[in-house]
Amino acid sequence: MGFVKTAEEVKEIQKLLADGRFTTEGVTVEFETTPEFVRSVLAPCFEPAETPTAYANISRWQSAMCGEFECAIVFLRCRYKEHEGTTMLWILVSGDMPVTIGREMWGEPKKTGNAQVYMDGHEFYGFAERNGTRLIEISAEFGENIGPVTFESLDFELKATPHVSGYGLQDDVILTCMQNREDYRVRREGQATLKLAGTPWDPLDTIPVVSVGKAYYSQGDSSWIVPWFDRLPDPDAYLPFIYGQKYDDFRLFPVAPRYRKGQNNG
Repeated sequence: MGFVKTAEEVKEIQKLLADGRFTTEGVTVEFETTPEFVRSVLAPCFEPAETPTAYANISRWQSAMCGEFECAIVFLRCRYKEHEGTTMLWILVSGDMPVTIGREMWGEPKKTGNAQVYMDGHEFYGFAERNGTRLIEISAEFGENIGPVTFESLDFELKATPHVSGYGLQDDVILTCMQNREDYRVRREGQATLKLAGTPWDPLDTIPVVSVGKAYYSQGDSSWIVPWFDRLPDPDAYLPFIYGQKYDDFRLFPVAPRYRKGQNNG
């Protein structure tokens, strides 16, 4: 249990990381955006889906690997080669280990923030908040439970590491295929209102919402494993997407006066 793990402890840790298991409760709202927006934010390896479908999710999770956390996600439907699935444009979670594992191991664009879900009978309200701004708000009304139900899907994420010099990427960009299986004991369908706000750090307000579709309330188990991954060519082509989606804009952080002067002189 100290600073250096035994061989047996390493084995136990790796088994947990290879088998991502969670319980979850939350709401997902389907919405239509524009083809132009989808194409503008998808990295070169992806193709848009037939329809510009996106999803906003607010949820809370208990895991078998990195503790409890709150979560909010904006997914886009896309294609990678012959595979159909989603990719996460933006994801917020509470807690440093959920951020670390999601971004460093799988390549998810995770940032730290807070989310809350409130269910009162058939009425739901939830929000996701970061740096003092409520970026997603969902209000919904749901029908009766239609569970249990099971779903399987694919999610594609880009794993990349900035170079130690500060210029470019350290290694290849890895396309991670994440196979998701959801076993819900509770599943409700309904209608929702969706509000997206934004800041320079998290520009969710730039996502066009053309129309809002069905909303889904779910409780149950969710598992995430990686059946395969690809190494992608031309890592420099991915830099605008890596810096734009996986990290805050480093130019926006407060700067000491001496460095501001240096920037102005440069």
